[in-house]
Amino acid sequence: MTNGLTENQRQKYMEQGYLLLDNLYDPARLDPLIDELTHIIDRWAHRYYEQKRLADMFEGEPFDRRFFRIHEAMNGACSELNDAVLGKRKTAGMFHVMTLPEILDVVQSLIGPEILVHPQFNCRAKFPDRTSVVDWHQDIGFLDAAVLETFMVNFWVPLVDSNVDNGCLEVIKGSHRSDRLPFAASPEQIDDASMPEGERICCPVPVGGALLLQHTTVHRSTPNYSDHIRWSLDIRYSDWRQPTGRDEVPGYIARSDTHSDRIAASHVDWLAMFESV
Repeated sequence: MTNGLTENQRQKYMEQGYLLLDNLYDPARLDPLIDELTHIIDRWAHRYYEQKRLADMFEGEPFDRRFFRIHEAMNGACSELNDAVLGKRKTAGMFHVMTLPEILDVVQSLIGPEILVHPQFNCRAKFPDRTSVVDWHQDIGFLDAAVLETFMVNFWVPLVDSNVDNGCLEVIKGSHRSDRLPFAASPEQIDDASMPEGERICCPVPVGGALLLQHTTVHRSTPNYSDHIRWSLDIRYSDWRQPTGRDEVPGYIARSDTHSDRIAASHVDWLAMFESV
């Protein structure tokens, strides 16, 4: 028996296309990933300092500020650090968060025990420069259209408290009933003429919580007006027997009653999947 969503929560998610969960797990459960990111940032700060590309390593700055201070001091010329900490990190820390039992329990209460950690995911750092904005979009816009019938449970997980000031997400309530909407030059910008009607809901989420979306839910990321980075993760889950819309990239099975022998035990198993791709 899973400890996932209550029936009321499940119905709300299905009817409205999103669900806020404020206290899903102990915030300390994120420490392995935050420690991993902190170590990488520290390593690159020392390297840049030794190369005389950085005059101050900002060792006294906390996790939610240090990366941006380095970025500012180097005028953004720290692409190696960006690549090391952002994007599709296939590491022990990321695997740990992706497979938290509390998260998988929620997923299981929606789609059952056959759970794939979807290959489309990201680690993001929204800098306090007021320019890091993602316009109205659907997550399915980044996937093949054939995945429309695959039910996905999309998690937005903050690594620091998210709020209006630092650029939390907004969703359009009920917009998940839309088809895959046409977009302009990028999936990150739905055509104005195709924007669905609906109430626009601001979704602040504390550390230890999550915002659940569906892959057709229209949402956006607002500017960061704070003095710190808004770190977050985008993670998606689906039934491993269904199309992912990213057939060329493997996801990994996190739970299965029918094929327990195929469950990935660690990020090493995850990485091994790419050896034959």
